[in-house]
Amino acid sequence: MKSFTTRPDNHSSSSQLSILLLAVPAVLLFISQAVFGQTALTGALRGVVTAQGNGSVIPGARVIVSNNELRFTREAVTSDAGEFVILGLPPGANYRVTASAVSFRELTRQIAAISSGETATVDFALEVAPLTESVNIIGDAPGIVSNAPEISQVLDTRRIAELPSNGRSLNRFALLDPHVRNTAGLGSDGSGSARLAINANSFRHTHYRLDGNSNYESVFANAPQQQVSLSSVQEFKVLTNQYSAEFGGSSAGIISTTTRSGSDEFHGEGFAFLRPSGIQARPPVSSLRVPNQLWQFGGALGGPVIRNRANFFVSYERSLTDRGSFIQSPVQSVFTGRQRDHLALARTDYRFSDTHSVGLRLNGAFSRNNNVGDAVSGFNQPSTAKDTTVQSAAGQLTDRKTWGTMLNELRLSYSNAVPSSSRPVGEPSVVIVRPNYSTEGNSAYSFVRTKNVQLSDQLAWQHGRHELRFGAEYLRQKITDDSFSLYGTYTFAPGAPQPGEKPVQYSQTFGRQLLRYGQTAIAGFVQDNWRVTSRLTLNPGLRYEFQSLTDERNNFAPRLGFAWDVKGNGNTVIRGGGGVYYDQYYFYIVRRFFFQGITSPTVSLTLKPTDPGFPTFPNSLTTLPGSPSSARRDLYLAPERLLNPYSTQFSLGLQQKLPGGMTLTLDGISSHTVRQMRAFDINAPAPFPRTAPGLIRSSKDADATRPLKTYAGLAVRNVLFIENTGMSDYDALDVGLVKGFAKRVQFEAHYIWNSATTDSMFFGEPNTGVPSDWGNLRLEHGPSDFHQRHRFVGHGLVELPWQTQASFILTLASGLPVDPRTGVDNNGDSNLVDRPVNPATGAVFARNSFRTPMQASVDLSLSKRLVVLEKMRLEMRAEAFNLLNHSNFIRVNSTWGNGTTPLATFLAPVAGISNVDPGRQFQFGLRLTF
Repeated sequence: MKSFTTRPDNHSSSSQLSILLLAVPAVLLFISQAVFGQTALTGALRGVVTAQGNGSVIPGARVIVSNNELRFTREAVTSDAGEFVILGLPPGANYRVTASAVSFRELTRQIAAISSGETATVDFALEVAPLTESVNIIGDAPGIVSNAPEISQVLDTRRIAELPSNGRSLNRFALLDPHVRNTAGLGSDGSGSARLAINANSFRHTHYRLDGNSNYESVFANAPQQQVSLSSVQEFKVLTNQYSAEFGGSSAGIISTTTRSGSDEFHGEGFAFLRPSGIQARPPVSSLRVPNQLWQFGGALGGPVIRNRANFFVSYERSLTDRGSFIQSPVQSVFTGRQRDHLALARTDYRFSDTHSVGLRLNGAFSRNNNVGDAVSGFNQPSTAKDTTVQSAAGQLTDRKTWGTMLNELRLSYSNAVPSSSRPVGEPSVVIVRPNYSTEGNSAYSFVRTKNVQLSDQLAWQHGRHELRFGAEYLRQKITDDSFSLYGTYTFAPGAPQPGEKPVQYSQTFGRQLLRYGQTAIAGFVQDNWRVTSRLTLNPGLRYEFQSLTDERNNFAPRLGFAWDVKGNGNTVIRGGGGVYYDQYYFYIVRRFFFQGITSPTVSLTLKPTDPGFPTFPNSLTTLPGSPSSARRDLYLAPERLLNPYSTQFSLGLQQKLPGGMTLTLDGISSHTVRQMRAFDINAPAPFPRTAPGLIRSSKDADATRPLKTYAGLAVRNVLFIENTGMSDYDALDVGLVKGFAKRVQFEAHYIWNSATTDSMFFGEPNTGVPSDWGNLRLEHGPSDFHQRHRFVGHGLVELPWQTQASFILTLASGLPVDPRTGVDNNGDSNLVDRPVNPATGAVFARNSFRTPMQASVDLSLSKRLVVLEKMRLEMRAEAFNLLNHSNFIRVNSTWGNGTTPLATFLAPVAGISNVDPGRQFQFGLRLTF
């Protein structure tokens, strides 16, 4: 067994590793002194200039890339092989590319935005010009992206600003990718609102990046550590499969955000949005009207400090929410929650020359809420309410330089965040749980602070037909954790109180201690985007990841991709590849080793009514029953070796240009993940086969079959180890249709058919992933918690007459799985996760064997632009969300009961913004842009 008590700030004792930890920062600093530049936050353009007709290369040709709005110009001269490369292109902007040479006609192409970290390939075939003639030819630029196997979606500033956005939540834009699922209602707030599952995997393995550095909140792993407003975003990118070696930390997917910078012209916006309370539809399930009002206002401004030398960008956003939640039992009522948010960002960039610049970003966020995610709603009474504060302050210094065909970017960042700070709203009290009827009381307190220091360096080198990328990352994290509960929890049988009823279980955690722990993480990679021929690109790469939290030291992740331009004109591209991707271990699991370990400062007990020391309801225990060594404890322990889960991913796809500026994509993807975490009780009672409904084994009889009475000198009941024995599979066919802006219409639509199965959906809580009866794990194999067989997501912008515009988001999807439960402890193991017996077969229902109804949503936005001044526009907006008022359930009542027929409430909707998407909502806004 691995100890997490004597060395909570876990380090390896290997001398070689210690040398590596010390050497990496020094190496990075040495590289930065030699050359600076930019890779992850910018794109690049490469190609070959030839003579039309005979195809001979043209050395010395001049290639210019420009964007007038950004006042951006880059120039290159072709080599003896006719090749050129232009680096450091800001993402999310359209470019004009001109190629010219003596005795040839100049040729100009318009190319669409290049996303961060990508290299577009554009070749020019110049026509010999008469001595007295020079002709410009404007056209679309055929080309392929050098990292073409990557399956991702990118949103630029226009779509972020123009698509309908309920609450202006940046992370919700990730749902435009059909491989991403929301795990809570779309109206959710707090960190739970960003619990996004990619490829039907656990949301805790969704990784986040901000301006190239990690933005993963690794304690609770619910959401990005730093939040930024929509106004400050230059590019928003979701990577779901086959991303290059420069990205890591997740076997599921990555959400990457790049912030905006100023330019040499003043640009900005001011906005105000109102969601008035009186005209909103009632929440699904609610029989009462509830308050629902949101005010959001703010703005952004960017411009020059010193023209052609220094610029700035600032943004600020404020939101005030008053939202009611419906309590459906035992008495229907409404609880109104209040949330107040601030988001701020300031950034300045200084250019020493056209090839050397530095940037500094400072940002902060603050949110306070007394009903996060409608914690008070459904069966949860007002006494369960808690005040929650989440905040972060961070900064990043970036030094960039180009040197010939080399680019380098050095990034140093620091963040100080409080992902959890909560306390009861009223007087703390014992918790009383009556499943499907009511939950009362709250005595939990939490304060967690994280401090992160990151240093990373990336170098890109265009050498002939190779685009080589090298990089290293260093992260040091320190955490302060003070979480405790004053009182215990009584659990009764499901339903309303009955005369003479007694609790079926009591649990309580004793003790309190301020904990300090942390980790060091290091990664390095090399990536080669090799243009083998003008039609074939290969993408070999290798990444290595080290995390001091785990015991794995062989986390090498090779990757290989290809892209084949079938006819050499960019119309038909076949792409594919395979690779290995590792997950990061998160502290939500590890902190339980601290709080529930053998020598932990806290002791967690679960008592049955027949156990000695069972308290008298509704009192809590003031001390441990009996002596500390005799009280039967629940332990939560690390195995001898903690390993990082990893996936092997494969993809094969086709990209085909169609008439009318449309592009069709077909991608088949497959991901197989192993070594996933799951809880395993080495002291579980003997299996309790059930072939008929209603069978129950008493806890006394179950305890008699446990193999251990004591462990490490302690009287024990459950002895849980976290093992790396879980696995999951995700296979999907992704059909996409994209139309770039051609006059008036832009849209993108994707449909996926997929299969997502797993044998252990583990989220870090002690009993998640626990089988309904301890036995063969293969019997647990079934659909993932977030599996939707079919999912379609489409969005678009349409320019209408009279300076008006419409935009929309359409989502259609299968229902989500439901795992049926009896609501009682049938096998006596103290875990209320037992499944009912199917009376038709005499076998226990399989995991996730039921489903919610299908999901459907239409969001629509209409805007009208008015000219105020020559370069100033006033935009009036009206937005509708869930226009058809369809009820989209995320969770329903999963308690079948313990009888031959299900309870009347089985599969019934449950109130609460986390359990169901909002009903139809309207929002109105004004935005002034200049």
